[in-house]
Amino acid sequence: MRTAEIKAALRSRFCAPEWAVFFEVGDGTGTNQRRWADAVAMNMWPSRGLEIHGFEIKVSRSDWTRELKNPEKSAKVQQYCDRWWIITPKGIVKPEELPPTWGLYEVSESGTIRQITAAPLLASVAVTRQFMAAMLRRAGGVDEDEISAKVVQQIEKIRAGDAKRIESAIQAAKSKYENLLEKVKTFEDVSGLSISKFGLAEETAKAVNLVVATGVLSTHGRLARLTREAESFAATCNEILSQFKEKEDA
Repeated sequence: MRTAEIKAALRSRFCAPEWAVFFEVGDGTGTNQRRWADAVAMNMWPSRGLEIHGFEIKVSRSDWTRELKNPEKSAKVQQYCDRWWIITPKGIVKPEELPPTWGLYEVSESGTIRQITAAPLLASVAVTRQFMAAMLRRAGGVDEDEISAKVVQQIEKIRAGDAKRIESAIQAAKSKYENLLEKVKTFEDVSGLSISKFGLAEETAKAVNLVVATGVLSTHGRLARLTREAESFAATCNEILSQFKEKEDA
């Protein structure tokens, strides 16, 4: 996972109207800058205390271990924050490694942020004009990598949807094909013909069309009914004749 993807996740989680989020925020502007935070988010709701949260983004284990060796470097920006977080892909940071004043967020491959360790409330100092200027300077800033990461994430979602639609279409076509094969087999079994043989398919189709057009199928049904009626009539006649024969014999 790249830094830009974590930035995109932060922008989605800490979004308006509740939050304003800034990236690459210094502890001041101009020559007064000494340290930077990867991200700073300020809550806009008084009911939430208008808290300011600072974030350090780490995308590798080595990046994190370097941070552990020099945790005081974040102090310049952290002093203005009510909570301080490390935000990483899963498995980069072990919770027991965290300094006691830091919290931990993990970002999944889908871009979802999950809290692993809560960040305690810090005794922050009042925000200076220098720090306010540093945040405002970054207001609305979106780097190209962050835009690219968001575009890639959306493309993957679209592709996932396309894959499902394609799979559904394939299954429908497969079902239709199998149903057609079953009907062909039934026709061949009943007729004793194989329409797959060269030249036979067209001849068979013409023959079937002729049978349907001339009404032979319905005529066959009427003939069968007449046959049954004739057989019944013959049986009645035979019964009557047998009675006459009995009288003659007597």
